[in-house]
Amino acid sequence: MIHRDWLVNLLEERNFDEILEGNLKKISTGLITFLYEDDFLIFRAGEALGLVCSQIEKDDEEFVKIILRRLFWHLNDESGAYCRGAPVGIGEIGRTCTFSFEGFKNMLVSLLDNEEVELKFVIYAIGRASQNIRDAYPDPVEKLLSFLSYGSAEIRGYTAWALGEFDADTVSELQKLKDDLSVVRFYDGEFREKSIKEIVEGALNKIKVQKLNSEL
Repeated sequence: MIHRDWLVNLLEERNFDEILEGNLKKISTGLITFLYEDDFLIFRAGEALGLVCSQIEKDDEEFVKIILRRLFWHLNDESGAYCRGAPVGIGEIGRTCTFSFEGFKNMLVSLLDNEEVELKFVIYAIGRASQNIRDAYPDPVEKLLSFLSYGSAEIRGYTAWALGEFDADTVSELQKLKDDLSVVRFYDGEFREKSIKEIVEGALNKIKVQKLNSEL
């Protein structure tokens, strides 16, 4: 049995190394329970779940696929236990588990059209899984671009960040937000107060570096 308090303490400390020393399959189940909690635990547990699954995948790819199916199922009202943080867990697994995630990337992008799912979590998930989702259908970059003009500053901020995670030329679209001084609570390993302008600058710098690296 995984003790909740032990796991909460490690998540609060972002001590993923110690988490990875335990019984990974049991821990993965425990981490999923935190995807029903507040935003902080959702982001931290999702990150840990991705790392745990990356180790499990080495010996049991099917187990990781079962977790992914379970997370998608719990975004369905019919499941009887809607899990608001499931997209974060899916995205983190998508980031670390290339093989297991292959059959699920289209499903993740399609969540952008699901009005019942919390949008910021889907956008964050797509950004985190960017390297393994670029060839998904529908095109994740094209889908994300439409959210740059969204009414919620939080959604604009997460969208700008997510676009910066892709190796795609979205500079002209991002520059339209370079003077947006709206401040949002943004997670990048920690929660920080950031302006959209700051987030956009970070995204543009990352795109610039990606372009330079591709030319080497």
